Amino acid sequence: MTSGPVHEHPQPASAPRGGEAEVAVASDAPAPREYTLRRAPRLGAVVVSATLLGLPAALVATLIARSGEPLVDPYSGAPLTFGSTFGFMAFACCLAAAVLGLCVWLLLDRRSRRAERTVLLERTDDPASADVGLTRAAAEDLRGRLDAPAGSATPTSERTADR
Repeated sequence: MTSGPVHEHPQPASAPRGGEAEVAVASDAPAPREYTLRRAPRLGAVVVSATLLGLPAALVATLIARSGEPLVDPYSGAPLTFGSTFGFMAFACCLAAAVLGLCVWLLLDRRSRRAERTVLLERTDDPASADVGLTRAAAEDLRGRLDAPAGSATPTSERTADR
């Protein structure tokens, strides 16, 4: 499994208490942001893997179907070749395996929601005070993934209600 979506949760602004005056602090750094992290399976990888597992199942089904007398086309009466029988079996088995793969993906995705965690991220330009040091190239790559369309990492305010 790989890292799943990163969702931003905006921090509510704190209101001043009773008689306290609000003090504005000039700061260049944006406020820390809260993100939810979870490890989710990749849909494409699970479906492709399941579909590829359908091919050996199709081969076994073809060998079992052709073990007796030769198969014939019910409309024309022409005998079916191994290739045509395997083609039909491959289509049916790969389709069934893809549907099973989608079911497995749904179960794994639901399970990953239980293990999600929330982290607080704060931007800093001082590498010494950072928890994790990133090179400029790695930071640009991360920024590109955060700006990517829905699927990899989207803030909560931009994602659709999928729960």
